[in-house]
This record gives sequence, C-alpha cells and structure tokens, in this order.
Amino acid sequence: MENYADILFINEVRALQELDGTAEKYQQFYPERTKESLDDADKHFIESRESFYIASVSSTGWPYVQHRGGPKGFLKLIANNKLGFIDYPGNRQFITMGHSESDDRVALFLMDYERRARMKLLGKLTMQHAKDADAELRDQLMTPGQPRVDRVATIDIVAIDWNCPKYIPTLYSEDAIKKVVDATVKPLIEENELLKAELAKHKNA
Repeated sequence: MENYADILFINEVRALQELDGTAEKYQQFYPERTKESLDDADKHFIESRESFYIASVSSTGWPYVQHRGGPKGFLKLIANNKLGFIDYPGNRQFITMGHSESDDRVALFLMDYERRARMKLLGKLTMQHAKDADAELRDQLMTPGQPRVDRVATIDIVAIDWNCPKYIPTLYSEDAIKKVVDATVKPLIEENELLKAELAKHKNA
C-alpha cells in the first residue's frame, strides 16, 4: 500500500502544516505507519462494522459522502488489500456508482463509536449490478440477515490511516445496551418481583 500522507498531504496542505508547526512531526511518523497489507487486527475491525461512510467525487469535481449499512460483517476483506460488500436497495440515486464510472477513487471512514476509534481508507471502487457481477464473488459476499442484493462492490485499498479518539462521541449500539440491561437491570427486576411476592405472602398470612 501507499503512504497515506503522500497521497493527501499535497503542497497546499503541507504549506499549512509548515505554518502550524506540524509538518516535521508528520514527515517523521507517517512513513512508519505505512503498511504493505492489512493485518489481522485491521480485518477484525473491518468485519465487525455494521456501517461505514464512503466519499466519491463527480466528473464535475463535487464530492459526495454516502452511508452504507448492513448486518455485522457485511463489509469483508476478500483478498490482500481488497474489500467487498453487497449493496442493498436504497433510494436508487446511484450517485456513488455513477461517480466511479469517471473516477474510481474513494475514501472510507469506518467508525467504532463505542471504543472511539476511526479507520480511514483510500481505495479504488468497482461496482456492478448484481445480475452482471461474478456469481462466485456475489456468494462470497453474502451475509446472513441481509436485504435483497442490488449491487456488488469491491474496493482495492491503496492506503490506510487511523485517527485519534479526540472529539469522537461515545455511542452505544442497541445490542451493547441490551447486554448491560440483561446483566444488571434484569436481575434487579427479577429480585424486585420476588420481594413483592414475599410481601404479598406476609400480607395474606
């Protein structure tokens, strides 16, 4: 993979970093962050997501950010530095797919709000209607509990980076909250019901 900073820190960006006094710091540690390939920890993070954000650019130069969601694991690492996912029926505007026909470059944000972590990926998108996609690839990307398959997408990852947790809000999923409730509140409710039953026995005695 390429160096994330080499791609995004264009001359105008570096000039601002020079003024801010951060340029030298980034020049020192970004080469150390460059990977040849996604590792097991990256794979686990990617495949534990239930959603991500994908940005594309139109042929007229306008950027667009789209949200993609599905069952946990719908975004998969299918080969070395290659992601794939099934795209489900939405509002059928086809903006990201249309952008990729003139410029296949995309940027992804994968968020873990519970742990306040953010993975940033740069890559090249290929998206096809399900009927035109390779059947073996489509089957590989199928995920239990998914909606109807509309499109099949793959992204060749070019660079990766992580952000610090600063300013990322702590949010909990419905499943995480349910686990806490089941582990703490539910036993209290059951204990309360037992106590009420005991009180009722004494009143009736």
